[in-house]
Amino acid sequence: MNVHGPHGGFPAAPAASVSAVRPARAVPDELRIVRTALADELSGIRSAVSRWGRRAGLPADVLVDLLLAVGEAAANVVDHAYRGGPPGPVEVDLQLRRRRSGTVIAARISDQGRWRPASAGAVRDRGRGLPMIRALAARIDVVATGRGTEVCLELAVPG
Repeated sequence: MNVHGPHGGFPAAPAASVSAVRPARAVPDELRIVRTALADELSGIRSAVSRWGRRAGLPADVLVDLLLAVGEAAANVVDHAYRGGPPGPVEVDLQLRRRRSGTVIAARISDQGRWRPASAGAVRDRGRGLPMIRALAARIDVVATGRGTEVCLELAVPG
């Protein structure tokens, strides 16, 4: 995991054809979700991601990994980003990208809150989310700036 300034993260990639992983009917290559960072909103995020993944023809195991990774990153926003203040937005952007090495799902989960690294004396009864995402994803990058935090990850789509 990398935590760094505003020029990190994943570079933007042009939309690409992903016919190898989607059915013949038209399926959007991208999904954008913006919700308020409240625990009650997490199920709606998961439902939207699930619908998009099924329409894109993702294999069941890839969809489960995507749901776990996006759900955990969004839950981290709810739990940590706006602590001590009113909840702000949690944004989820998904994109299917075709590369020479194969198709990937690029996901960006972002907030407008503040990054709070764990303090030295913090009780470690939690903190398993990013390691879990790291285990699921082919790539993960965490970018923290004064304008918020974003978790960018990629999941490989076998094909």
